[in-house]
Amino acid sequence: MINNTVSYDLAAIDKLIEQGQPKFGVFSQVNQINYLDYHSHLISQKPVAQWRKQLKANQFAFIQIVHGPYRICLAVATIKLATTAFAYIYHEGTKQFEIVEALLPLTLNTQFSGDHQNGEMVFEHDKLTVKMHFSPEFASVRLNSEVFTVNADLQRAKQPLAVCSPSGRRGWTFTQKEPFKATSGELILHSSSKHYSKTSESEGEQSTLTHLEFDCSTRANLDWTLGFMRHETNWFWSCINTQLDDGRQFMLNLSMGVNETGVSENACWLNGKIYHLPSVMFRRDSQDSESKSAWSISHQNLGWSLVDIELNFTPLKVYKKTDNYGLLASIFEQWIGHYSGRIKLAEGEVIVLDQVMGLAEDHFAKW
Repeated sequence: MINNTVSYDLAAIDKLIEQGQPKFGVFSQVNQINYLDYHSHLISQKPVAQWRKQLKANQFAFIQIVHGPYRICLAVATIKLATTAFAYIYHEGTKQFEIVEALLPLTLNTQFSGDHQNGEMVFEHDKLTVKMHFSPEFASVRLNSEVFTVNADLQRAKQPLAVCSPSGRRGWTFTQKEPFKATSGELILHSSSKHYSKTSESEGEQSTLTHLEFDCSTRANLDWTLGFMRHETNWFWSCINTQLDDGRQFMLNLSMGVNETGVSENACWLNGKIYHLPSVMFRRDSQDSESKSAWSISHQNLGWSLVDIELNFTPLKVYKKTDNYGLLASIFEQWIGHYSGRIKLAEGEVIVLDQVMGLAEDHFAKW
């Protein structure tokens, strides 16, 4: 019997930037994103000033929390000239979908300190406040909006996906993706929310459904990214966080269009164990943002990989935001929908997905 198990050790590094340049590749862990130590130069070969490096570094963090029947997604992103935050909540039973979003000029009323291992991201607006705190073992989310409040304390994964790749001639992008386990938290629905409801009691009285406690069954995941990206950037992204029929926790992260020179940020996790995956191709037949036609995601197997990926995604609901300010522009679509298909891992394991709920993203940005 042939043993297809692949054995490899990924490096853990203390600092991403050493001697002025980033380390490229896939790592088991990166402790510090010291991006201001990057020695970048203009076309004139003059060094880029610190203030300019701070201005040009894009940063965002996205967190998804899944506790049936609710799916909660939230993000904070800055390109320094503008900072945005959004959060939405989806009920898998009623199909209710509710969005809150806000935009701030520059980095007004925001804070971006530290990094993914020891840091904080804060966004404060009248309509939406988001606070994310990161430490080596835990992360926390505090979100308050006009329609719902989220408090979550999350335990981090032992095997994250940490990737740094070139972006254009001078730039680079670092991203870390990982599954979380909730240790405590709550979802509070306000009376202005579509999800706020009353259930009838046997005695005729009404009790209000406004509060949901998170527990060990609550799944979550993180996408944390910082980098000096191309002036025009586009990507597709796929994310699944679910429990398989056999009870195992499964998370999937696939992308196309972000990384260059063969570096892949594709991986899946089974009960927290990471399996690295090869590059994939996304195909979206209809470019109409209102179209709910299926997408396909597949790995073109050329014979050198034991992995095989064939997935279809059927969109249901979308959070879409389009901005065009000339030099700055963005077309952002993040869909909720169902995945079906199979993933055959190099170890011989086959993961079959049948109408499993997940996310898919199509994003173009000019920054």
